[in-house]
Amino acid sequence: MDAYIKYLETENKSPKTITTYIHTVKEFMQWYSESNGEFILKNITPLDVKDFLSWLNTTKKQSTSTINKKAGGLKSYFNYMLNEAELITVDPTAKVKYKKISKLELAPRWLTRSEQARLLHEINKTKNTNKRLRDYAIAQTMLQIGLRVFEVAALNVEDINIRKNILTVRSGKGDKMALLPMNKDLVRALLGYMPVRPDVANESLFISNKGGRYSERGIQYQFRNYFDRANLPDTTLHSLRHTFCKNLLDSGVDLTVVAQLARHESLETTRMYLTPSKTDLMLAVNKISEEDD
Repeated sequence: MDAYIKYLETENKSPKTITTYIHTVKEFMQWYSESNGEFILKNITPLDVKDFLSWLNTTKKQSTSTINKKAGGLKSYFNYMLNEAELITVDPTAKVKYKKISKLELAPRWLTRSEQARLLHEINKTKNTNKRLRDYAIAQTMLQIGLRVFEVAALNVEDINIRKNILTVRSGKGDKMALLPMNKDLVRALLGYMPVRPDVANESLFISNKGGRYSERGIQYQFRNYFDRANLPDTTLHSLRHTFCKNLLDSGVDLTVVAQLARHESLETTRMYLTPSKTDLMLAVNKISEEDD
């Protein structure tokens, strides 16, 4: 596995992709061991891979896009074992095909206006003032400017320029830097948080309850509680970034402007926000229903 990781690094795979691939391989190994006995590399067949992907679909109820990503991870692993490590003579993933994804599945999970209000209301119910203002500011950095959670965790105090209303992302996706405009809602949230930010010898903007940098995992754990309390079980932190893009388009902002603000490399990535979500479809049919809620 260590040699495989080094191979992925030489292939310039991102740390996130490497982590995903390794997790997929380990998940496959565990599934195989529990289903068939000891995992022996040369004994793996195409049927084993097919059964694993089917298990992800039927038992784990994972989305087509997630299953396709895991299929890609297995393809990478077994391709390495065949062509680089030469530990197998046949690639069991050679004939594995990716499933077609419906347009409905392509639609990201974003929050409606009422769901956004519910989430912010739950955060504002937090009794601890420091925690409440910090987490509210974090929610707004994702809803109002579309930051990814790892970008939020990496923010330093110097990255916020209130006078010019500019937020600096020093190392975003693809290790790219960006200067992003802040609107009044975000500025107000940050101005509310800064006076209560713990006075610690730490350059981090958002401080954890223990006085260190508020980590990506810590933010995810805390917001999972907020999502559950707001009855948003299918929501993740990345849904807030999706919501930022959707709100812009719903407000009439041009697609190319949204793409630039979201820092998408392709307009096709931005176009997915034009695909109606399951919630949009439900709201549409409810509008013609004669029954009152």
